[in-house]
Amino acid sequence: MSTRPRRLAAKRTKIIEVSDSEDSASEANDNDEYKPTETRRRFIDRAAATVASGAGSRKRGKDSKSDASETKKKRAKQDKENALPNQSNNVTEAAVELPLSTELSQNEGVHSSIPATASSTTGRSSFWERRKVWSIHELLAETEQIQPTAARNIVQLFENENTIPFICRYRRDLVDHVTPERLRDIRNTYSEIVDLRKRAENIVNQLERENVLNTEIREELMCAKTNEELEFLYAPYKPASKGTLAERAKALGLQQHADSLLYGTAPKVQLASAIDPSNQDLATEEQIMVGICNIIIHSISKNTNVLEELRRLQTVQRIVLKCSKAKCTTVSKEGGKGKAASSGIADKKLDSSKFENYFNFQCDVKTIKPHQTLAINRGEKHKFLTVKVETNNYLKSDLIRFIWEQYMTEGLQYPLRREVFTRALEECYTKKLQPLLCRQVRAKLKEKAIRAAIEVFGKNLKQLLLISPLKGERILGIDPGYTNGCKLALISETADVLESSVIYPHGRHANRKGAEQKLVQLLSDHNCRVIALGNGTACRDTEMWLTALFQSGVLDSRSIRYSIVNENGASIYSCSVVATKEFPNMDMNLISAVSIARRLNDPLSEYVKIEPRHLGVGMYQHDVNEKMLSETLNDVVSECVSFVGVDLNTASLSVLKHIAGLSEKKAEKIIEHRTQKGPFKSRKDLLTVRSIGEKTYVQCAGFVRIEPLSVGGKLANPLDCTWVHPESYKLAEAIIGKCELKVSDIGKVRFIQRIKEFSISEQNLEELAGRHKLPIDRLKFVLVALQRELLQDYRVDLDKRPLFKQGLTRLEDLSVGDVVTGAVTNVTHFGAFVDIGVDRDGLIHKNHMNNIELSIGDRIIASVLKVDIQRRQLGLCLKNMQEETDTSFTLQTK
Repeated sequence: MSTRPRRLAAKRTKIIEVSDSEDSASEANDNDEYKPTETRRRFIDRAAATVASGAGSRKRGKDSKSDASETKKKRAKQDKENALPNQSNNVTEAAVELPLSTELSQNEGVHSSIPATASSTTGRSSFWERRKVWSIHELLAETEQIQPTAARNIVQLFENENTIPFICRYRRDLVDHVTPERLRDIRNTYSEIVDLRKRAENIVNQLERENVLNTEIREELMCAKTNEELEFLYAPYKPASKGTLAERAKALGLQQHADSLLYGTAPKVQLASAIDPSNQDLATEEQIMVGICNIIIHSISKNTNVLEELRRLQTVQRIVLKCSKAKCTTVSKEGGKGKAASSGIADKKLDSSKFENYFNFQCDVKTIKPHQTLAINRGEKHKFLTVKVETNNYLKSDLIRFIWEQYMTEGLQYPLRREVFTRALEECYTKKLQPLLCRQVRAKLKEKAIRAAIEVFGKNLKQLLLISPLKGERILGIDPGYTNGCKLALISETADVLESSVIYPHGRHANRKGAEQKLVQLLSDHNCRVIALGNGTACRDTEMWLTALFQSGVLDSRSIRYSIVNENGASIYSCSVVATKEFPNMDMNLISAVSIARRLNDPLSEYVKIEPRHLGVGMYQHDVNEKMLSETLNDVVSECVSFVGVDLNTASLSVLKHIAGLSEKKAEKIIEHRTQKGPFKSRKDLLTVRSIGEKTYVQCAGFVRIEPLSVGGKLANPLDCTWVHPESYKLAEAIIGKCELKVSDIGKVRFIQRIKEFSISEQNLEELAGRHKLPIDRLKFVLVALQRELLQDYRVDLDKRPLFKQGLTRLEDLSVGDVVTGAVTNVTHFGAFVDIGVDRDGLIHKNHMNNIELSIGDRIIASVLKVDIQRRQLGLCLKNMQEETDTSFTLQTK
């Protein structure tokens, strides 16, 4: 059970009797963290009165508009006199409560069903009393646990439409040097906070139009720090649907009886007095009791104190998510596919065996993993699993005790009141509170899992895009297939298509001899030594065929190598408008082979042509919010393209549109400008492009460069080919002059060495920073940029090269204990998938990673833990990381 002290019910008599002289009572109230305060009682009194009236201000006629206006003016006057929750209050509690009693008595005609003192039992705890209206940067700092100064800077940068790549490279001193991934999370939180503020303002405006708003209510709504808290505060004011059981009971005139029983006010309720033989809904005492219970159930379920307690209990009590095999599904003998009975339709593309780990599964919701949540949700969606949220008896008893103390410790006590309240409370828990708890638990788990899946996808996509390009090689791309054959496309060192063809090594129309001759001829005619093989349909059969050619000596294993390339999205690209414009006269089946070859030549330039979600390097990406996923992945693509940088005079539209600060339309204008007026001579020429203003120029200028070859071999300003932003050109020139060097020497060995020597001296840094009035961090970045070789590729720093192979090992040839090497192809929260050169990727479960964090492209040494031939599964245990970056697979038997 919870160790937290239970909150005491608000004492109605204290509203009138408490005064400044009661020091001990005042101290007790201050020390009880969860006890409702008088100011809070006043706030809820008005909320309860508004709700209990059924119609409230929403149903007032024309005659009552003037009264509502006068009431609003009185409340406004009282709000000026009364202290706000976060201000000091020198007025006595009795003095504060007196106008409220007067106000309620004046509105007796509208709220006659609720006594002035009874509604105080719905008051919230002093937790709400301590709140104050926050600013966006304050809540951002608190939520993301960052320094207030950094939070203020981040808010200002985002308000000025600065991009994440620009901030992380050129303004990182303002944001405490956070990584792009961390800044992306902060940006998402910032957007949620902005939306929360807008939602709160909309609610305030709505309540103001309905004449139920005063300064105190406004303060409470504007203090909410999450959407959940805001909805709790807004719940008492939400108009109920006219078709609900509670609204029907109110329409029958049972509101006053229900409130008298709920709050224990005099006189005692007699059900017989409410019987109306002429109304079939009020003909018996049982019907009247049911109607009263429905009103009480509604009141309890909307009590913000109850909702807060329900949320608190979720954090202190044990809640279990249980899964079992759905009764409506069976496993067929033929293929093991799930078939559904009339109660549901299972997805025939999914095998029920994929969910067998969850056929008898239970886990505490505090420890369940994101991938487990996503798998369970998918299994439930396709009718393979039945999912339940189970709570222990302690949670129910704690909540019922809390609600009982909220209402039943005050007022008249008599059997009918206890009977009705007990019945209503049990039904309220069963029909309202328990389902609400289950929905909240499932919603939180889903939200957490979706965020984790998007995080994994973004991380994997970044690693895939930043794999080093294979420059200076001719590459033969193979898009494997059965019926339609294997499509071939051979590209030059500059990615131009040299020749294409189709061969048929598999299937009914197989012509292995002809396929062999055509393959050898293509490689020989164009002096090509590298093959890029797509990992789609027939990949392993084609790989086995290539292995046989190596073993028979048809292909020279000393010079020819092949690499498996991720072909996800290649078919979609081949049918796209972009591909049609690029290859107007080529068969779309062959375009996919060109894409596969180019993915090895320059992964970044080719992958950006495809929607990131089609690249298949995520975890349950088809089960997450598409909008959130697309936004995150587009940010990752922009970050990668920007950090790698592009040549302004040769970059394609597909790449250029992803540069920070640019859009597709702006990229089109840039390409149109260079087509009509020739190549750009300097970065500053961007300002002559229509639609490129100063703000856009600042964001994108540091990520585009002018390469010597694109302007005839000579640069107007060599700084245009570095990471140095144009805003720092004067600083860079000052550094170069201080080192007695020339701008034309940038990138030379002597230049780099001299800059390194200069950057070691702290005195030099402080002197330059003081003269130019810049932070030292920004100065250090300029020095780092000047130390790079001219045209050095950012991806070279990461050293993620493609893995080449010269043969395939069959899964049947492996045994437990074998030591293998391979490359990581995908990373999830539960482990990493590794291509070790067999016909199935092996899985290194996170428990067998030895606390080593892997990423796509990593070379690893692992031992075989499990070989399941029937299910085609391979389990591995990570032994060590492999230093070699360009090796073939090896197999060493222990």
